[in-house]
Amino acid sequence: MLFDQAIDIPETLKGDAVSVTLMEERARYNLRIKSTDLTEFKKLTGLKLPRKINTSSAAKDVTCLCVGPDEWFVIAEAKSKAKLDKLLAKASNKFVCSVTDISHRNVGFEITGAKASRLINVGCPLDMAIEAFPVGKVTRTIFESAAILLRRTGEESFQIECWRSFGPYLRDFFVRASRDF
Repeated sequence: MLFDQAIDIPETLKGDAVSVTLMEERARYNLRIKSTDLTEFKKLTGLKLPRKINTSSAAKDVTCLCVGPDEWFVIAEAKSKAKLDKLLAKASNKFVCSVTDISHRNVGFEITGAKASRLINVGCPLDMAIEAFPVGKVTRTIFESAAILLRRTGEESFQIECWRSFGPYLRDFFVRASRDF
C-alpha cells in the first residue's frame, strides 16, 4: 500500500442511474518535457504519451494524459510504481525534464451510469454530450470550487482526479447531488 486514502464512500452512491466510487490508490506523476525530446523520451520509457492536448492513451495498467503543450499526467496501478520510478529516473538523467511523483497528493473518483454526465454537470459547466466530450478526452476544469482533472473513459463513465484535500468535499457533494438521481 502506498498510502491510506482515508476517504470512505458510502454505499448510497451505488445506484441504477449513477455510481460514484473512490478509485484504488494509484501511482501518479506529473511530467514536463520539451516537445522536441518527446519521441526519444517515448522510445526510452515505452510510455504512450499522446501529443494532442486534452487527449489520453492507455496501455496495460498505465494511462497518460496530455494536459498542455509540454505537460502530461501518468497514472498507473500501484503495483507498477517501483518500475515506473526507475524508468522515469533513468529518463530524467538523459533529458531535461521534470518528473514529480504526485501519488500522495491526488485521489480519483470513477463516476458511471446512465446519469453520470448529469451528475458531473451539477458541479461542472462543461458540455458532457458525447459529441462535445468524446471518450478519451481529458481536461482541467472546476467542479464547484475544486480544481479537477476530468477524463471520459466510456460513453457513460468518467474519472475525476483531484487533490486529496478536496476528496471529502467532492464525496459529500456527490452524496447530496446523487439524491436527485
